[in-house]
Amino acid sequence: MKFNGQICSFDDKALYWELHIPIPESVFQQLHTEAKDKRFICTLKNEYSFHCAMLPKVTFHYILLNREVCKKLNLHLNDDIEVTLEKDESKYGMPLSEEMQEVFFSDPEGSELFHQLTPGKQRSLIHVVNKYKSSQLRIEKSFVILYHLKNRKGVLDFKGLNEDFKNFKNRF
Repeated sequence: MKFNGQICSFDDKALYWELHIPIPESVFQQLHTEAKDKRFICTLKNEYSFHCAMLPKVTFHYILLNREVCKKLNLHLNDDIEVTLEKDESKYGMPLSEEMQEVFFSDPEGSELFHQLTPGKQRSLIHVVNKYKSSQLRIEKSFVILYHLKNRKGVLDFKGLNEDFKNFKNRF
C-alpha cells in the first residue's frame, strides 16, 4: 500500500525522536484488516526499508521515525514523502541477528524462556542486541539476556537486565 505522507511532529520544538508520518485513515483501515498486530515493513522514498508498527494517537495512527532514518534520508519537519507499507511476515516483527539465533540454538532452556515472553518484549530484547555492530558484543548481550531470564525464571526486569549487563562487563 502506497501513500504520500508528510513528516510531522508532536511538538513545535521538533526533535528527531518526535518526528512521525501520520497514516491516512483509509490506508489504516485497509492495512489493519491485513495485519491485526499492526506490524509492517515501511519503505520511504522507494530506497530505505525498516520494520515498524502503526502506532495509535488519540485521533489517528502514525509511523514513528528515529534519528537514524531521518539522517540517512535527510528528512526534516514538513517534508513530503512517499511511503510504502507491506505486512511484516517475519517471525519477530524485526530481523533477528545470526549471533542471537546461534545463542538460542546453544541454550535451549534460555531460548524457551525468551519465546514465552510477549512479542513486544521479544522485539525489545532483539533490538538491544541488534544495535551493536560488533558480532562479539551481540553474542555477549544475547548470552546475558538468556542468563537473566533463566535466573529470574522467565520474568524480564529491565533494570535487573541492565545490572546483569554491567556485571558481565565488569567480570570480563
